[in-house]
Amino acid sequence: MTVAGLVLVVGLVAACSSSSNDATGTGSSGTDGAGGAGPQPNVTQPSGGTPKTGGTLAYGLEAETDGFNPTVNRWAISGTQVGLAVYDPLVALDADGKAQPYLAQSLEPSNDYKTWTVKLRPDITFHDGTPLTSAAVKKVYDEHKASALTSAAVTPIESITTTDDLTAVFTMRAPWAVFPNALTGQAGVIPAPSMFDAPDKGGRAPVGTGPFRFKEWVPDNQFTAVKNTSYWRKDASGVQLPYLDEVDFKPLPEVKSRLNGLKSGQVDMMHTNDAASIEEIRKAAADGSLQKVEDTGESEEGLVLLNTAAPPFDNLKARQALAYATDTVTYTQTVDYGVLAPANNVFNPGSPWLVPTDYPSYDPAKAQELVNEVKQEKGEFKFKLTGGGADTRDNLQALQAMYTAVGMDVEVDVVDQASFIPTAVLGSFQANLWRQFGAPDPDSEYLWWTSENAKPIGQLALNMARNKDPELDRGLNIGRENSDFAKRKEGYALVQQRLAADLPYIWLDHAQWVVAARNDVRNLTNGPLPDGQPAYPIGGAGFPGVTRLTQVWLDR
Repeated sequence: MTVAGLVLVVGLVAACSSSSNDATGTGSSGTDGAGGAGPQPNVTQPSGGTPKTGGTLAYGLEAETDGFNPTVNRWAISGTQVGLAVYDPLVALDADGKAQPYLAQSLEPSNDYKTWTVKLRPDITFHDGTPLTSAAVKKVYDEHKASALTSAAVTPIESITTTDDLTAVFTMRAPWAVFPNALTGQAGVIPAPSMFDAPDKGGRAPVGTGPFRFKEWVPDNQFTAVKNTSYWRKDASGVQLPYLDEVDFKPLPEVKSRLNGLKSGQVDMMHTNDAASIEEIRKAAADGSLQKVEDTGESEEGLVLLNTAAPPFDNLKARQALAYATDTVTYTQTVDYGVLAPANNVFNPGSPWLVPTDYPSYDPAKAQELVNEVKQEKGEFKFKLTGGGADTRDNLQALQAMYTAVGMDVEVDVVDQASFIPTAVLGSFQANLWRQFGAPDPDSEYLWWTSENAKPIGQLALNMARNKDPELDRGLNIGRENSDFAKRKEGYALVQQRLAADLPYIWLDHAQWVVAARNDVRNLTNGPLPDGQPAYPIGGAGFPGVTRLTQVWLDR
């Protein structure tokens, strides 16, 4: 098997960041207030009046995707953005971050949370004209379980059975109280069974139940989807959704090209987490030339990912030295242009999950002391700091300067993204500049933190830091097996405390995602859920920076 075929990207993004019983407790976090860093107020045109139907929207993506079958292809933010145009998820988040039925009509757990009964909405058809049935749901999860790519995401699922045409029963290996949260993105969309008969399992020609039907894909150029005229959803006035006739997704990895495309009209809408672009978008929105909405939910974190199974970071003192040597305030004010907030935890300052920890604060004298101790014990303190993509060089060099200042011997290396991610999953790295952990519910991070997934170097490991901590595992299980928010927070408090003690990640900044659009675009964020209640505005599908285009329209 190739490494590329084994990298799980249900929640994984590797890049430089330039951000009643309440089973989640996740809502919107406000502005950090750290020198203007963090999300800022939205600037949009009024969306009053009757939405207009028709027109083509061009959307600028941050990256191309290797295909659009959720069981075999690697979706990051861009793949999820396209995927949610062609497919519907079983579940979506409401404005408070709580899981609500979407393609599903209901999701009912057993008392012990080891069985979940999923009832589908009736009279929904796939783009190929076949009906949505429980057999289709079973088919996709059987494919997930057999997939080298996504099997880890469904490991807790022991079996899926069907009791009638619209009912599927998921039996778990252990209690999973927040299972619906896992069904909002790549792991929750339902492709047509016919897709899996294609040579590439339909990755180049996806067939779903979503608002748009696949028309054409020219990789690295454009993915075209047209209105699904038989879509099952209507708006509150009874108008058939979606409003748009066509969506053209254009991968524009170079952020300046994406923003220039928006200004020139090459694209109508885009997403970005690049700090310099966000600064420019904010200025354009302030002068009225663009619209923008900022993700106020749980963000990804920019971080240094450490290999705790290899020298020098198999030594806790070395990891502590790096943490004490990292000046996040200077980092965010220079390479992040003051746009992003400094981080010392995996959760945002406004997150309901956040608890205080003893994570090391910047102290170069303490860092120097620890560096000297490591050198006395090991003879040297030398490592390679690696980034994926040329745009990481400034970030790497800023960190290199901090670390060499306290006596570390640091080599900076820039590699292409295609070869960068495999270094992490195989453990062939020492320290990687990274961006991850932006799921609205922390249970989605279980895969990346559990000791079970900390495989030896050379074996594929989703716990890429290869950090093993039984107490951290205990916290993760408390968070997974309970539905009460207070009890879950106790579990994730333990997780945060153990991450601060183990230091597998050196936190840098809280990533910020912004969706920007030209002034004639309306309804930039996620429209209402099928029952009419407000949706989580941006993200909520495993990634921040993702929006469903079902109710976007053009005022032209």
